[in-house]
Amino acid sequence: MKYLVCNLKANKTKDELKSYEKEISKILTIPTIELIICPSLPFLYLFQSPNYSLGSQDVSMFEEGSYTGETTANQLQSINVKYALVGHSERRKLLLENNKMIISKIKKSYHSHIKPIYFIGETEKDKLKINKRLKKQLLTIIDEVPDYKRTKMIIVYEPRWAIGTGIIPSNEEITIRIKEIKSIIKEKYNLELPVLYGGSVNEDNIDELVKIDELDGFVLGESSKESSEVEYIYQKIQKNI
Repeated sequence: MKYLVCNLKANKTKDELKSYEKEISKILTIPTIELIICPSLPFLYLFQSPNYSLGSQDVSMFEEGSYTGETTANQLQSINVKYALVGHSERRKLLLENNKMIISKIKKSYHSHIKPIYFIGETEKDKLKINKRLKKQLLTIIDEVPDYKRTKMIIVYEPRWAIGTGIIPSNEEITIRIKEIKSIIKEKYNLELPVLYGGSVNEDNIDELVKIDELDGFVLGESSKESSEVEYIYQKIQKNI
């Protein structure tokens, strides 16, 4: 299975998203590539087509109760949300999300049958520091997840310095990172989890990125805003399966 996750972030108004959804729902998808659309929380209800899966950009670390402004996993599940982004670097940096909060969000997601899409990535480019940081980000979180639920997790490798910059690592560098991530998960937990790449993926570099056999898909940020670009990237993945 391959995955294409569209993180629309805090973009587009209601009317803009209505038009966007109509175009997205026309993409000819296939069972072996899961298209996941993640609009802003207030507009999740607009995305209910069977041609893609619905993802949330966030999920509360709390259960139902007196938590003003929060959206619980159970509420998300009730409107057909299947996936939730967790641990994205923007939320770590701008909203000060820490590992304790991330672990709670992942557990709450599982309780409502929502699959967490967990982001890891480095800020530096020192090879030894990168491997150490990625390993810590993986083990700190996965250790807290019950054994029988670990198989439901999707990992995203997204170097923080590549987000929104238009600059990405070379195919060789990405291949090394993905192999390291998969090796750590296999050795520690005897699991084979999907590992995606995110960080300035677009129609200009997708031809090269799809050549990386170790990758199980991609997360789009800026390039997810145009339905035509999403379709173009989806088709490129399809041709390289």
